[in-house]
Amino acid sequence: MDEKYIFGLLGIVLGSLLSAIFSVVRELYAENRSKKKEAEYLAIRMICVFDSFMEGCASVVGDNGLYHGQTDAEGYSRIQVTPPQLDVQLEDVNWKSFPPELMYEILYFPNLIKDADRYISSTFEHAASPPDYDEGFEERQYQYSKLGIMASELTTKLREKYQIPKNHISSWDIVEYMHEEKAKINQLRLKREAVQKKIFAELKA
Repeated sequence: MDEKYIFGLLGIVLGSLLSAIFSVVRELYAENRSKKKEAEYLAIRMICVFDSFMEGCASVVGDNGLYHGQTDAEGYSRIQVTPPQLDVQLEDVNWKSFPPELMYEILYFPNLIKDADRYISSTFEHAASPPDYDEGFEERQYQYSKLGIMASELTTKLREKYQIPKNHISSWDIVEYMHEEKAKINQLRLKREAVQKKIFAELKA
């Protein structure tokens, strides 16, 4: 067989192969670039959703059942702030653009809210006493401080992974406030527990 013919045939085959490889690489690059853009867009949407949720959590944490420092006309403390809603079931985004563990953490978050609300309701029903319902409001403040802090940690992950700058519009640090209130409740509970242990010890003696 003529060498020129063989080399010509090899050239055609090699050219076709290189063209096919280049085409595949170009498609993969375009797909990855598109997926990255979709992930960045979803991250921005989720940050906005969770930032709003955090603000709502902070409002709940500040709710001690009083309206301008006063109980209602009957002398009872009442819930003043409606708990924030969290809607993460967006249909116009590509959830598969997120890593599975991050997607799970976001989509599971509403279950954490339901668990917290059940615990709060149980405390109001079985442990809190009228007219102040102190135990109920304390648990509500504690649970929503935890939720707000977890939401903050999640937005931090999103910002770091997708290089999204933090919004500095707010004049006060919501997260720091929730950490402080949570710490106050923890200290209060530790003191209460110490007093109870002392009383039990004296009764046994």
